[in-house]
Amino acid sequence: MTRLVRRRKLPDGRVEEFTPMRNADGYYILADRVVDPQHNKAANQFFVRDLESVVARIRRGGVSLRMQGDITRQPNLISAREIEIEEDVIGVGEGDDPFDTFTEWNSAADDAAYKDL
Repeated sequence: MTRLVRRRKLPDGRVEEFTPMRNADGYYILADRVVDPQHNKAANQFFVRDLESVVARIRRGGVSLRMQGDITRQPNLISAREIEIEEDVIGVGEGDDPFDTFTEWNSAADDAAYKDL
C-alpha cells in the first residue's frame, strides 16, 4: 500500500506527520497553480477519488495536496516536491513463514534426502 506523508519538526522537537485529507464527499483535494498562481484559491482546486491517481499526480509534480498534521491538526496545501511517497514492500518477513511450524518438513531425514539437490 502506498502512503503519502510530509514530516516537519516542530519547535519543541516533535515530528509532525501530515497525511492527505478528504472532503465530505471522500475526494482528495489537489491544487494546480498553473490554473491560478495564487495560493489556496478555489479556482485552482480539483478533486480526485482514488489514492493511486493522487500518487500519479504527485509524482508528475506541479500540484499541491491538502494535508493535515497529526499533532497540530493544521490543514495545509503541501507542494508535490515536499511529499514523500512511501511504498510498503510486500513479502515474507522473519517469523511470517506459515511452514516454519511444520516440524515434519524440517527433520534430519529430510536434510539427508535433499542434501544433494
